[in-house]
Amino acid sequence: MVDASLTESGLVDRDLVEIVNEVWDAYLQQPDAQPTDLEPGLDLRPVTAAVSITGAWEGHVRVLVPAAAATDITGLMLAMEPDEVTDRDVTDAMGELINVVGGNLKNRGAQPAKLGLPVVATGKMLFPSTRETLRLAVGWQDKPDQPITFSVLHVHRDRPITTRMP
Repeated sequence: MVDASLTESGLVDRDLVEIVNEVWDAYLQQPDAQPTDLEPGLDLRPVTAAVSITGAWEGHVRVLVPAAAATDITGLMLAMEPDEVTDRDVTDAMGELINVVGGNLKNRGAQPAKLGLPVVATGKMLFPSTRETLRLAVGWQDKPDQPITFSVLHVHRDRPITTRMP
């Protein structure tokens, strides 16, 4: 049985891999991102950036980046030394990173599709009414044990959204 969310979005694993590699080249002047099977280690301050996609399918594109890698990436994107990078710079760069990846996925996926605004937070953002359908973990330079994880999360329509009452 084919997962309906995959047919709704029109996206496949190859799309995520190709887009991340394009971003690595164009924005970071890095060779292709190296996929890894490692799970993210314990990082007390990971940076999470996400953007929503709505239209023919509904979901989110999320990246979880260890703090040290987020600083390195920000320095490369903004042509700064890592010790010059501020938290605000990291927020701006991670928002731009997920905006570019999300925008490219939106364009490759089922149409019509609309991209929301990026959201960036310290810590891991959770999307409880979603299901991860695509995932790519890549090593970062000399820190392959601290992978950067990109995910496509589809809204799980069969699961009602509940709110807590005070």
